[in-house]
Amino acid sequence: MKSIAEVHGWKLRALMAVTELLARFGVSAASAKAMNMPLERRAAVVPAPWMLLPMPETTIARSTLAARGGAIPIKRFLPHIRKPSATPILFIHGGGWIAGGVDSLDYLCTNLCDRLGTEVTAVGYRLAPEHPFPAALEDCEDALDELLKQYSVVDVVGDSAGGNLTAALNLRMRGRGVIRRQVLIYAFLDLTMASHSIDPPRHGMSRRDAAAIIEKYRGAAAVDDPLVSPLFASDLSGLPPTVIVTADADPLRDDGIRYADRLREAGVKVRLENYIGMPHAFLSIASLCPAAPVCIDMLVTELQA
Repeated sequence: MKSIAEVHGWKLRALMAVTELLARFGVSAASAKAMNMPLERRAAVVPAPWMLLPMPETTIARSTLAARGGAIPIKRFLPHIRKPSATPILFIHGGGWIAGGVDSLDYLCTNLCDRLGTEVTAVGYRLAPEHPFPAALEDCEDALDELLKQYSVVDVVGDSAGGNLTAALNLRMRGRGVIRRQVLIYAFLDLTMASHSIDPPRHGMSRRDAAAIIEKYRGAAAVDDPLVSPLFASDLSGLPPTVIVTADADPLRDDGIRYADRLREAGVKVRLENYIGMPHAFLSIASLCPAAPVCIDMLVTELQA
């Protein structure tokens, strides 16, 4: 396998080096030390504008939702031209359960909104360590229930920690028939960190940092609780058709591959796309990652089917 440097050159290599340096000194939101940052600062983490590609224009509507744990922010992306047949989307952001919010991945949300002609609702769930499991999952469930007051069925899309929450939410809602499709983008699905891809040196995650964050996120729950680590669910049958995106240079790559295998064994329709040479969170650095627009195209195709 070619390295990131060989495939995509010095800009991406330099960015990955800076990311690792920031994480080492606790400046990055991906670092366990970032948990010491004020909650408001962690919730406001967004990609730098120069890391992204131009985004289509959409109408933005901000509000709060009276969830069971208190008010949480909601950001609705509304298309200029709505397609009546399009399915609305609930988007669940990444950030290691400790960072990020409704502004975390506008690049993805605006593209899906505009190109599919549908509403995309981003949920600002409560963050750890202040709010351990199941707070984030409960907020996502409450946001879904709010959408279901207006729509009979939705798609759910999540990246990284948001992919974990997306998978857990689908397990929780299984049998209700309200989620048409789930999209898991470089999702963290085994919090015991048993996947082989975690061990070789790869960009974007320290095993020690990940372990510290996991401990704060899971709270009193067992690390192999299926709603914490969806790969430990004994039965995956009855889940909706699933799109899984993995990044080949991502420590979490094998989580997605293993989950795809488990879903297929359970009779669930799966599309797995592994992007060669790409790091974790490559949609957040789209200007440096040629696979980002390719991935967006694929997601649009799948979600309009």
